Amino acid sequence: MKEKYWDVIVCGGGLSGVCAATAAARSGASVLLVERDGCLGGTMTNALVGPMMTFHSPAGQVVGGLAQEVVDRLMALDASPGHVPDTSDYCPTITPFDAEALKLVCQRMVKEAGGRILYHSLVTGATRQGPELTGIQVTHKAGTEALRAARVIDATGDADVAWLAGAPFEFGRPEDGRVQPVSLMFKLMNVDSEALRAYTASHPGEADLSEKQALAYMAQPLNKNAGFREKLKKYIDAGRIPLQREGILFFNTIYEDEVIVNTSRIAGVDPLDPWALSEAENLGREQVAALCEFFRNEIPGFARSRLVAVGQRLGVRESRRIRGEYVLTGEDILRQCRFPDAIARSSYPVDIHSLVPGEKSDAGFDYHGETYEIPYRCLVPLDVEQLLVAGRCISATREAQGSVRVSPTCMAFGQAAGTAAALSLRQACTPRRVDTDELRRRLREQGALL
Repeated sequence: MKEKYWDVIVCGGGLSGVCAATAAARSGASVLLVERDGCLGGTMTNALVGPMMTFHSPAGQVVGGLAQEVVDRLMALDASPGHVPDTSDYCPTITPFDAEALKLVCQRMVKEAGGRILYHSLVTGATRQGPELTGIQVTHKAGTEALRAARVIDATGDADVAWLAGAPFEFGRPEDGRVQPVSLMFKLMNVDSEALRAYTASHPGEADLSEKQALAYMAQPLNKNAGFREKLKKYIDAGRIPLQREGILFFNTIYEDEVIVNTSRIAGVDPLDPWALSEAENLGREQVAALCEFFRNEIPGFARSRLVAVGQRLGVRESRRIRGEYVLTGEDILRQCRFPDAIARSSYPVDIHSLVPGEKSDAGFDYHGETYEIPYRCLVPLDVEQLLVAGRCISATREAQGSVRVSPTCMAFGQAAGTAAALSLRQACTPRRVDTDELRRRLREQGALL
């Protein structure tokens, strides 16, 4: 490859990075998307995280633009039903999808926009000239090479580029630095969903469903399933599952005989420590094996189920959070704040998983409210120029990050970052000085719901 310079390099090929690369390329910038794995989609494909949740507030849709285009393209491939009600009422809607189709949709969006994708490449360095970030260093099969760019977008999830460039960040709980547990997702097929629904409807309390929720559950085949606490507790107390969790959580996928399980839980893991992550991966697979036995023996409909996929990597809920021009807070969410430079909206609950079974979430409050906004300034890190951050590692407190970390909202961040990076080139200014009125106008033209 002769050309080693791009207008915009996006680091991280998750959904936020895909939207950033697509938006920047569609805005006329030359774009390189760097991904450490062999496909795009990030945790939604490599870690089997799903479904997407949520595109809606109780009053209507709050995330559109490129995020909605991803869903529309999946629907065109019969790989998603679109947005369906969350029968548990935890959030307004969930969006199931086929992970293999999502990989294809992501690469098509980037490539059709004119972007280039570099797989199997880990960002291992950042190049600065004074305060300006001028490029990155990647390591791959061919060795280590330097890639230059006028603008860089960090969509790594862990704020790896921002950290390598020297941007300030925060990590974990202020009192002890601990972060949310990690989980290893897996899929089971050959599930008798009819038997499962019948049992759940006749035992709603066992599945943590109210009478109203049980009726909704029976009316819709795509459901969220939870509870079965007493059954699980017996296995844990008997030492049959190396797990610290009160109940199970799984979702029907778009296929009648398949479910995706989000029950593995490993607390006390530093997701930035590869040694700790390696041990957690081992423990996660032991949990998956034991949980499969539990499902087959204890939950109606699973007697003949078969394990067909385990996430290639753990699902990480929390790591670095950059310190940006503005820090979104839990109070901002509770007050449903509006900002003049808002580039995204969300209505997802503050979802912070407890570190000890039975303990209340340490968020300090519960939020199941209406829409709040996220300002562009949360994407702009302090102390480093020509860098934007998108995804769950934007500038936010731990409480606020517990809400903004979900895929639809992160896709909106990516679209805003990619559009802003290209706009800053057009306006001949740093991303920090972008005209946010013009940015918001362009995002609206792209279908963003501001």
